[in-house]
Amino acid sequence: MSSDDLEHTSTAARADARARLLSHIDLHDSPQGEVQGGAGGYSEEAFAELGRLVEALKPLTPIAAPMNAQERVEGRWETLFAHFGARHSAFKAKVHESNLKIQSFNLLPPIPVRIERICQEISRTGAAYNNVIDFVAMDGRTRGLIIMHGRYREEADNRQRFAVDFYRVELRPAPGVTEADLRAALELPADISLIHELTPPRLHSDVVYLDDDLRINVGSFGGLYVLRRSTDRPATI
Repeated sequence: MSSDDLEHTSTAARADARARLLSHIDLHDSPQGEVQGGAGGYSEEAFAELGRLVEALKPLTPIAAPMNAQERVEGRWETLFAHFGARHSAFKAKVHESNLKIQSFNLLPPIPVRIERICQEISRTGAAYNNVIDFVAMDGRTRGLIIMHGRYREEADNRQRFAVDFYRVELRPAPGVTEADLRAALELPADISLIHELTPPRLHSDVVYLDDDLRINVGSFGGLYVLRRSTDRPATI
């Protein structure tokens, strides 16, 4: 088989593996997903299948050493699936019920919110590595952002790895919402700050698959993240 034939075969295999993964995520992120209540989400078997689809795609990555191509990682990415390593996050659809404490390294009170979107914004300028969580308060209309400000570092012997230090948690009103509006909707007392400095935990995230618009990361505690490049304006970079 010629080199052109091999490349064509690899490209076709990659496209097929990508399509299977994205189709699986779309199915289980929809209101017709498997979990009870019709809210979308993953059963045990659907979560296991997601892992198998990721494993099939990983060796087909066109960029094997993302740290050597940081310009390909830079920008805003929207999370299609996020599992943070804890079992409670393994089966959730993209839109799901949570609370501020879970989303903030326990620095904010356990006020219930609905998570609507999780994005990641990466910039070589300042080595920014920020997680941006869009949420709506339980009044159903007041929106805000939880921003986990982080910086990344290189590891010489692992060019897939982004060593990450998260150093600040910020609760920010969404555009068109005032701080007073947000505090009122969350019943957040005035003496609780919206910004909390954080002693950086030593974390890392390995970029195990990367192409022009799809990225898969595996985190320090076994978390799994599937992200698609976004054309939206970044909130932090």
